[in-house]
Amino acid sequence: MSVACPVCRATAHLMAKHPEADIYRCGHCTHAFSDSASMRKRESYETDYYEDTHRRWFRYPNTRLFDRLMAVIPHGASVLDVGCGRGDFLRHIHSKRPDVKLTGIDYHPNQDKVIRFLEGDAFSLDIRDRFDVVFSLAVIEHVQECTSFVCRVRELTKRGGIIVFMTLNESSILYGLGRTGRALGIPLAFNRLYSCHHTHHFTRESLRRLLESCSLQVSKHIMHNAPLKAMDIPVRSPAADAVLRAAVWAAFTVGSLTSKTYQQTIICSV
Repeated sequence: MSVACPVCRATAHLMAKHPEADIYRCGHCTHAFSDSASMRKRESYETDYYEDTHRRWFRYPNTRLFDRLMAVIPHGASVLDVGCGRGDFLRHIHSKRPDVKLTGIDYHPNQDKVIRFLEGDAFSLDIRDRFDVVFSLAVIEHVQECTSFVCRVRELTKRGGIIVFMTLNESSILYGLGRTGRALGIPLAFNRLYSCHHTHHFTRESLRRLLESCSLQVSKHIMHNAPLKAMDIPVRSPAADAVLRAAVWAAFTVGSLTSKTYQQTIICSV
């Protein structure tokens, strides 16, 4: 079976049958993705998404990464966060950079006296402003039309501006262990990592190829991990959680030493 790769349009072939969707890989750009036609489950961005399913992720935001990314923001710049969630990144910026004008977009309703929040879809909202710096952190992997999403983010950025995308790294040690576990008959990590919660699983190569195909100039590619305590591990037993969290820690450590980390961030110029 084969389908067109959403990144480079080359032919992608079936990699694995996942309980929620068929997973395909492109041999040309290395991209892996869930086939939308085969999805047996759809992600819902209701209150449970933030407070139950991914509660640890939102309870422990990656403030170390936030501090690192703030360095790209010029003094007095206008900043947009596309897919801002509950606004954690924007509120962190405001606490340290009150000179910056902040706007966020998300389906989740947010209110703030200083930060402007827009509720809805970034594709359909009528946004007249253009921004000096646009961030999109842990969003692109959720969007089925990833090329159109990058083009929309580029459209919202001023000429000469900066765009920052953060997403997962499918060429990481952790993903590799998930695939190995599945081959050995232990699919827990594989099923979690390749859940159709994420439509796309970008490698370093496929993410860079996508951004460059949308006329963005890559200036920096940062490899990093998420906070270990932010990882939502799908087990109820405290003992099992401790064992699996130790395994994730080991994968993160080796990933840091080999530049095969769980996450990646690319900084681009328009």
